Amino acid sequence: MKMKALLIDIDGTLLDFRQAEVKGIDAVMEHYGVSPDEEKEKRYHEINQLFWQKYERGEITRAQINEGRYPAFFGEMGVSADWEICERLYREQVDSLIILVDGAKEMLRYLAEKYLLYAASNGYSKSQRARLEKAGLLEYFQDVFVSEETGSQKPQKEFFDYCFARMPEDIRPEEVMILGDGLTSDMAGGNRAGIRTCWYNAFGEKNDVGASIDYEIRHLYEIRKIL
Repeated sequence: MKMKALLIDIDGTLLDFRQAEVKGIDAVMEHYGVSPDEEKEKRYHEINQLFWQKYERGEITRAQINEGRYPAFFGEMGVSADWEICERLYREQVDSLIILVDGAKEMLRYLAEKYLLYAASNGYSKSQRARLEKAGLLEYFQDVFVSEETGSQKPQKEFFDYCFARMPEDIRPEEVMILGDGLTSDMAGGNRAGIRTCWYNAFGEKNDVGASIDYEIRHLYEIRKIL
C-alpha cells in the first residue's frame, strides 16, 4: 500500500543527542567539582537510558526522570546533588548545542516532497520545537507531537492515537511508517500502533527486545532505497 505519512523521531535520528548529552552532564559534573571523563559520561548515559526506559514502560512519570537520574548518578560517587540545579544546567547545554545527524536535512527535504512528515518525540515540548527551529528542520513538518503534550509517550498506543487524531482523516495506519533510532520507543511503538517501522541503527546495535522491524538503515541517505 502506498505510503502517505511518516512519523520521525528527533533525538538520535535528526539531532545528535549523544554529543549534547555529554556536554550537558559535563557541565553538571563541573558544577559539583567532579572531573568529567569518558567513563563517567558513559555511566550517566546508562543511568539516563534506564530512567527513560522506565518512563516508556509507564513505570515512572516524566518528573521522576529528573528527580531520579541525577541523584542516582552522583550518588554512586558519594556526591550530594540537587536535581533541580542539575536539570537547569544540563538543559541549558543540551538546548544550546544543535548538531544535525549527517544527512538529516537532505533526507527531510527529499521526503517532504513525497509525504506528510510529523515529528514524534518523548522529549520536552518547548525544547524540541526550539531545537528543530534552530536546526532549520521545523519547516519540513506538518506538526510536532511531543509526549509532554500528548499525555502519553512512545511506545504507548495512546501516543500514536493522539498523532492519528491530528493527521488527515483519510490516512490509515498501514499508510504510515515511523523512522527512529529507539527500539523500545520507536520500533516497539510502531508495532503497537500497527504501522511500518524503519530502524535507524547508526551504531550497529542488536535488536534484543523482540521488536518487529520492516526496514533497517545505518545512514539516513539509505531512506532513498526504501521510499
